[in-house]
Amino acid sequence: METNNQALESKYHSKLTGDTALVVGMLTLLICAEGFIIYRILSETWEIASGFFYLYVIFIGLIILIETIGCLKVRESIKTHMFEFKYYD
Repeated sequence: METNNQALESKYHSKLTGDTALVVGMLTLLICAEGFIIYRILSETWEIASGFFYLYVIFIGLIILIETIGCLKVRESIKTHMFEFKYYD
């Protein structure tokens, strides 16, 4: 839904940029925390885990993919409905 008020539209797009930064920050924090946890697990159990290391890589890849898709969906939902629900007013 388009709005005729240029100032309001500009405000909404700048706020959307801020929300995008928050979503990217959240995703970065999640990936870093999970990376640290996996690192700690692998460093303590390397003798056991080295045999099926590829499973860890697949698992981490799937987690990151799912989280990224989720964060992109949140951003897209905000972008789609920001004028409709007057999200930033």
